[in-house]
This record gives sequence, C-alpha cells and structure tokens, in this order.
Amino acid sequence: MPVAPNLYVTQKEVEDSYEFKLIKKILKREYPWIVDLLVPDDEEINKYGLIFVPIVIDPFLLQQMTGWPFNHYMKVYLDGYLKAEGPYSYRTSYLTTIYDVSRDETNPIQNDIEKTMRAISMSPAIPQDLKLNKDRTFVVGEYVLQDMKVPDDVVYSKRP
Repeated sequence: MPVAPNLYVTQKEVEDSYEFKLIKKILKREYPWIVDLLVPDDEEINKYGLIFVPIVIDPFLLQQMTGWPFNHYMKVYLDGYLKAEGPYSYRTSYLTTIYDVSRDETNPIQNDIEKTMRAISMSPAIPQDLKLNKDRTFVVGEYVLQDMKVPDDVVYSKRP
C-alpha cells in the first residue's frame, strides 16, 4: 500500500538523516560483513510504510564467520558474473538463497539486524530533530553482493 503523502520521504532525506547514518555506522560495526546500506530511489522508498534497506554484504567474510557453505549453484554465478571490475550484482531477500543452510539458521541474523535498526530509531538518546520524523520503520530489504573477487578458499555444498 502506498504511503500517505504526509509520510513521503526522498532518497536524499533518508541518506542525510542522522538516524540513517547512525544505523549504517552501528550495523557496519556490529556486523563486519555488512559493507554498505543503500537507500532506494524516491519512488521505491514510498511504495510501502516500511523503508526496505538493501544491505551490501561480503558473503565470503560471512562464510568465514559462520562456516556456512555456499549453495552449489552459486559457484556458477560467482565465477561467471560477480567480478571486481564489473557492475554486476546479485540481490536476494534471503541468505538461504546464497548459503546452503536453513532459514532457522539465517533468520536470527536478519531479526537481530532489524531489532538493532528499531532500537536506534526508537532511542530517546537521539533528539527528535535529528530523526527522520515520519513514523517510518527501517527493515532489511534485500542482501546485495557486488564488486568482489572470489577467494580461493570458498566452500560450496555438494550438488544433490
């Protein structure tokens, strides 16, 4: 459902907001495999009441930290399309699309990220004039893989 006109925000408003900058800084500190947080364009950001934030990740660092093997089909994608010198990216709403693990293993990460975003947004330590002030909530939109070299020690699951 589209957002009411009085709740519209622009990409620039979100990018410039102290609240978003703080969320970005804290998530990158708490989760070293988070490389960046992106802000959707003006049209996309106002489609829903929630603000779906694409999160750019380093999937290889996350694998090192968790031990999760990549799904076997990711090898073809990573070797063929995800190049450090190319503009290609891979986007998914679920980490289970990338890794061969159950959602029971990946959901706690997404839940913790969203809990952190909510805690920052609701924190009384941030003065109201520094918040976005639109009663909009930040949530994980998708995970984005882009512009990285595939290391030699990547682990893939066996093909079924």
